[in-house]
Amino acid sequence: MRILIFMLCVSYAVAALPSREVAKGNEAAQAGRLDQAQYHYVKALESHADTSVVMYNLGNALYGAGEYERAKQLYGAALDSTRTDEQLARTFYNMGNAGFQAQKFDEAIASYIEALRHDPQDDDARQNLELALRMKRESEQQQQQQQQDQQQDQQKQDQNQQQDDQKNDQQQDQQQQDQQKQDSLQQNQQNQQQQDQQQPQQQEPQQQSQGQQQQMTKEEAEQLLNALLQNEQNTLEQVRKVKGDKRKKKSRDW
Repeated sequence: MRILIFMLCVSYAVAALPSREVAKGNEAAQAGRLDQAQYHYVKALESHADTSVVMYNLGNALYGAGEYERAKQLYGAALDSTRTDEQLARTFYNMGNAGFQAQKFDEAIASYIEALRHDPQDDDARQNLELALRMKRESEQQQQQQQQDQQQDQQKQDQNQQQDDQKNDQQQDQQQQDQQKQDSLQQNQQNQQQQDQQQPQQQEPQQQSQGQQQQMTKEEAEQLLNALLQNEQNTLEQVRKVKGDKRKKKSRDW
């Protein structure tokens, strides 16, 4: 696969008047002194230099510094209907290179087409146009592949999330079951404790009843004792009476 190399038209245009500031700006730009180049180009504009020439040269300086977006804008400002086809072709060609470097392939393709329209024999513009078209297709394919990969990753994430949700639901269900069992066990224990606390309260009246029975039994025992004593007294009196009757009979016999 042949690698195409961008060929930027680095020739700097020279304004008719005043050429001094433009020349200084071109010299500074070629030396990589972009700040100085800008200063001289601005001075040239203040001196009513050819605007399209200054914009074109400043665009070249910015392109060399890697500021492709700004360079593309300056090339656009350099376009003038009064320019020759050669000048317009060169400007559109450089604008296409700046757009390509900024990875704006649609803009680069449009600029190369314009460059070829003004100079159909420009093989560099034709080769760069083919490369820009191929890079656009590859970029679109990469974007589609990235979208597919993102969709697959999202599907995997959704599946993993669904599995995690199911696991969480199962864990929650198990926790609820365990909690219910624990609550039931605690309730049974509480019920048993309540029953154990209620049993002495039920036995207490029985003990009191037994105490009342014992107290009644003592009273009855005293009554019974009194009755026995009364009976014994009655019995003694009966015995005395009988003895007295016998004595009377014996004396009567005498």
